[in-house]
Amino acid sequence: MTEPDTAPPVKRDGFAVPSLITGLLGFFGITAVLGLVFGIVTLVRTRRTGERGRGLAIGGIVAGAVWLVALPVAAVVLVGGLLSVSNAPIAALKVEDCYDTARPGRDAVRVPCAGAHDGVVLDAFTMADPETAYPGDREAQASVLSRCEVRLSGMFGGTGAGSMPAELVYAGYAPDEAAWAAGSRIAVCGAQLRSGQLVGPWRR
Repeated sequence: MTEPDTAPPVKRDGFAVPSLITGLLGFFGITAVLGLVFGIVTLVRTRRTGERGRGLAIGGIVAGAVWLVALPVAAVVLVGGLLSVSNAPIAALKVEDCYDTARPGRDAVRVPCAGAHDGVVLDAFTMADPETAYPGDREAQASVLSRCEVRLSGMFGGTGAGSMPAELVYAGYAPDEAAWAAGSRIAVCGAQLRSGQLVGPWRR
């Protein structure tokens, strides 16, 4: 009595599993591309050879495609959010905006006023005509500081820095050379604590 012939099991294409794995791990970017490539290769090969793995390949292609769409969208949302809250140039800060780590001639970092922050913008003014050449970092900063002292002291009913509350110091920030070349002439005057950070919205 002869044994009945049994057909050998159909093999799975070698790219099927890698397609699904790399597609699911597509948040690395390159893996999403690999998921698509491996999936397409698997579909082509299985159509020719009859091997298994089409379902895994389709899963890898779909996952990779989703990641390739989601990653740029997430990047745009993230960058837009950061630019709307932080890394604002000095000239972009407005009165009552709060900031961290502002330094003369460099960009400030705008932060929400609800939390702790280094200072708050109390005044802004045009420091020169559009045709005026850049005076240099030291000269621009000295001019803004002296003018901010006068402008802020007036807000507190005095004629000098001593008129500000004892716990506060005034600060002035001029546009740097790059901002000046781009046409900015806006300087800002801020108030900061002598020690520590301000917390919460500014209240005079």
